[in-house]
Amino acid sequence: MSIILSYRDRQFTLPDGGTLAPLAKKIESSSPLVEGIFNGRPCDLSRPLTAERAVNSLDFVEVNTETGMRTYVRTLLFLFLVAAQQAAPQTEFEVRNTLGSALYLCAKGKLAKGTIEAIEARMRQLVAEKAPFGLQRMKKEEALALCGAHCGPDTLALFDAIPAGSTVTVNSLCGRYGYFFGSLCPDAGYVPYFELLPYDEGLVINYPDVGSWNVLPPFDDKPLLQSCYEETEEWAKLIRCSTVGQLNKIIRAGYADEIIQVAEALHEKKLASLADTIDRRKEELRLVLIAGPSSSGKTSTAQRLSIQMAVNGLLPVPISLDDYYKNRADTPRLPDGSYDFECLEAIDLDLFNEHLERLLKGEKVELPKFNFRTGLREKSGKEIKLDPKAVLVVEGIHGLNDRLTAAVPRKNKMKLYVSALTPMNLDAHNRINTTDVRLLRRMVRDNTFRNRDAATTLGQWQEVRRGEESYIFPFQDSADVAFNTSLIYELAVLKKFARPLLLDIKEEAGESYTQARRLLDLLNFVQPVEPEVIPNNSILREFIGGSVFKAVN
Repeated sequence: MSIILSYRDRQFTLPDGGTLAPLAKKIESSSPLVEGIFNGRPCDLSRPLTAERAVNSLDFVEVNTETGMRTYVRTLLFLFLVAAQQAAPQTEFEVRNTLGSALYLCAKGKLAKGTIEAIEARMRQLVAEKAPFGLQRMKKEEALALCGAHCGPDTLALFDAIPAGSTVTVNSLCGRYGYFFGSLCPDAGYVPYFELLPYDEGLVINYPDVGSWNVLPPFDDKPLLQSCYEETEEWAKLIRCSTVGQLNKIIRAGYADEIIQVAEALHEKKLASLADTIDRRKEELRLVLIAGPSSSGKTSTAQRLSIQMAVNGLLPVPISLDDYYKNRADTPRLPDGSYDFECLEAIDLDLFNEHLERLLKGEKVELPKFNFRTGLREKSGKEIKLDPKAVLVVEGIHGLNDRLTAAVPRKNKMKLYVSALTPMNLDAHNRINTTDVRLLRRMVRDNTFRNRDAATTLGQWQEVRRGEESYIFPFQDSADVAFNTSLIYELAVLKKFARPLLLDIKEEAGESYTQARRLLDLLNFVQPVEPEVIPNNSILREFIGGSVFKAVN
């Protein structure tokens, strides 16, 4: 029996049980094809296929995309784990977090001299040999028996969330088996660009940036982010809740309330500490700038921090950057002719800095008000003058860019970088991407407060990511302090809201459907928690509703 595949305006035929790997080699593309999309769902190029309909839809993922680079990194990781087991069998490694285009792995125990070099040499040997990655589809129970000797308890705990009798994918290389969340490349020859570098308590695997798949950039350390990651990861380990398997066990045992209370208390403690830092600088500090990527929880952070500042006797005065937008007709445009509302030049920098200067001199200023319906900036009638104990609090994506507040001396301002840096992994070797957590937050918030369906949010996500890469991430190292808004339990709560939205997306939605299936696969591992126990000042309430603070519209 043959499988008929419809790829754009062409048709191909595969034998039943055939794979996409040979076909992918023949398709012309600007960068190698590393994953298939079979009837709208992600699919390993090495996966044996069976016809699901008379004509099956087909597409491919290039490595020079965000999704393609995830496949590249997963492949590199499995290659590393196998090479490490062969070259340094006495050492175990655990995936921790990303730092730009590098993956940090913590070593359990001190690394012996020459270990990193030996592992890298073995990896390069396997790349040169184009060592093939095996792929087997089997029942969950068979996979448990096969992977048991090669996988840790956290991986085995993941299988508890998979219904009995389900079919799962098991990968192999050089006789070692592994379970990975997502596709791998067909062989090691697909991932020639990498380097291993000693870092902290282990090493980093440095790999190419999205868009430059065949160029290895210099490793760009992110000490502020790394310290933020480490603090949260160590705290998660302390309470024995750093993987989805561990979280699921806690929820099933009836202790979800305790985890939620402890996680929220940690946020409150960190915000109180930040307020104390501001208080210690009150003689010179007049401006607090809060910036971070989409759905990082900037609004709730600003409001909760303001409360803690008030506890210390300070007077926080919020200013909305949205009200300083230029009139729509004067807004810069993107190459396709649409307005670029996320670029710095969309803000009237001259007016904003004039108001900052006057306020810091003790003068009275009338704040503007931007009318999003008409696209015009109007008079608000609201005048402010700073009290000696007042501190301006400005929240927006450009807060870390010095051009935004050029009129204010550096000593008079503090930059706070806010992001959702999840400490949760699926298991020791499968990360939960922080971008996915933010995307789920945004999708739920857009539906709750902006009446947008999930397909629309998913369709706009790449444009949002473009703005982050251009206007936020390049400036994150200039922040004075970082605040991690992730909550260790949040996927368990977001699942209740996100899953029905994702299930509503149909195959006709194209790329949005493919992303929806991937996110549903992630959420399927997570035991759900009802939202009633979430406090009304939680950052998570900014996205699911019920916040004591004003919702963002």
